[in-house]
Amino acid sequence: MESGSPVPVRAAAARPRMLRRAILAAAVSATGITVAACGSGAGTTASPPPSCLHQYRNWMSGPAHPAGENLVVALNSVQAASSALDASSTSAALKRAAATAAALARYPMPACADPKGYWQTILRRVRAASASAGTSKDMGALLIAEAPLKDMPVLERDLASELTRTVPALNRR
Repeated sequence: MESGSPVPVRAAAARPRMLRRAILAAAVSATGITVAACGSGAGTTASPPPSCLHQYRNWMSGPAHPAGENLVVALNSVQAASSALDASSTSAALKRAAATAAALARYPMPACADPKGYWQTILRRVRAASASAGTSKDMGALLIAEAPLKDMPVLERDLASELTRTVPALNRR
């Protein structure tokens, strides 16, 4: 270990490559910020952030889009299996819906488009219904577990209304 070095050389070499890259990126970023703060101010200004419409369209064209379609399919399966009183299919559909909701949670809707967080509430409700169902194969228990999904149409309308307000250009052609 070098004197004055807080981390043994061997420990530093053992760090995962991604962690080292993240640390390096943070250091480079901090250096850039410091240099920019000390600059003369004669440089160019930063470009404005993308519009909410642009952010939302980027989100919709990314990995959230196919996952969102999968969630719709999974929720339709939950509804169909539940209506048919098929406990096994309902349980499986709830698990698929929860897995899809968990995947979608990794791609949050832009905050400018959904400031009230309806999208995350929808995803939480889907995961809660599945968690409540657990491994139950009892239709009565599964119907009770679906309770968080009962007001899903209201949440969907609220989200659609919010998007109309926050991203008004979305519905224009």
